[in-house]
Amino acid sequence: MSDAREIASVVQKYFGIMKAPYDDATREFLGRCRCESVAVNNKSYKYYRRGEGPTIVLVHGLHSNLGSMVPIALDLIEQNFSVVLFDAPAHGEAVGVQTNPVEVREVIRKISGQLGELHAIVCHSLGGLWAFCAWNEAFNAKTLVAIASPASQRFLVEKFVELHQVKPEIADGLAKQLERRFGETLWVDFSPSEIVKGIDIPGLIIHGKKDDFVPPAHAEQLHSSWSRARVEMVEDAGHFDIPASAKVRQLVTTYLREFQ
Repeated sequence: MSDAREIASVVQKYFGIMKAPYDDATREFLGRCRCESVAVNNKSYKYYRRGEGPTIVLVHGLHSNLGSMVPIALDLIEQNFSVVLFDAPAHGEAVGVQTNPVEVREVIRKISGQLGELHAIVCHSLGGLWAFCAWNEAFNAKTLVAIASPASQRFLVEKFVELHQVKPEIADGLAKQLERRFGETLWVDFSPSEIVKGIDIPGLIIHGKKDDFVPPAHAEQLHSSWSRARVEMVEDAGHFDIPASAKVRQLVTTYLREFQ
């Protein structure tokens, strides 16, 4: 295979999403929600609302679905918050098999446009990057909780290259293709540690000390740019199990309750 064809194949794989089906607990939760929808680029995306009180949007991570945020959502409902969950494009039961940060950003903004004032945004993993990228006058909140969020766009490419054992010359080609598609400034425009420099709100950064997928150093990198945020490192949490952690759920609900 020529380098050009191999690069094209790697780019396709980079944007590809592994669908994760809902478990029974997620379906039971959604059965108690109000379902609404938005249209973006002639595609319809559902979002789910439950509870009464200040509105909190929860954003899941890559190759996951809204079900990963249900444990946190249930705790927030008990604390008299209203929660909103959705599948990012190509995730869960959303349409598509590929997505990119621009597409997810537009879906988040469109959903938020129907919600009114947001009290908080709680996001996990790549959901943090998506939420920061979507932040503007139409999508913002009084505070944001970032759980195991990567600090940079560059890291995502490096992690993909590592996981898929992409050759250096093909990795360089991937980076160049991304720059052509999203502009040479994508390393700033889509990097949470850069975006938070312009976000003047308090926040909470939570990261697991046992996270071997997005290393704990990302929490400090994000914090160094986000002057009004504080960091909580969780001793026994990894990357994928952290939203369900009792300690993390307690940190989130306590912070948001006190923030009111």
